[in-house]
Amino acid sequence: MSFGNNRGGAIPSNLLEIPNSESNGHYLAACKALQVKQHPARFPSKLPEFFIRFLTEPDDLVVDIFAGSNTTGYVAEIERGRWLAFDDNRDYVATSAFRFLRDASDQQAKEIYEKILRGESVALPGLRTNQLELSAL
Repeated sequence: MSFGNNRGGAIPSNLLEIPNSESNGHYLAACKALQVKQHPARFPSKLPEFFIRFLTEPDDLVVDIFAGSNTTGYVAEIERGRWLAFDDNRDYVATSAFRFLRDASDQQAKEIYEKILRGESVALPGLRTNQLELSAL
């Protein structure tokens, strides 16, 4: 971001310059290992991070009604701790749990994925709420 530069009153062409370079992240690796479809329109975590830091205070609730791969929920967990995520595609809701399973084996990830597909709530160690409740509408 270059708001400090004098551009004679013109707004910079890109307000947020954030590369989408997470092609080898944990989410994609888990999707590949379990041979499940990844969300086709993922965005970099720096995007929701910017808005969460800019627009919320600690303990505010962050809600994403089009969660997809749940990048926003993951960042909210790291930054503020309270979030809700929804999507109308149960497969995307289930795969989004992979973002929170850094230390899980492939077998554990598969079990959690299948539980979410069945509509069950899943408790995960390490989450501030220790509960992952993603909703498929």
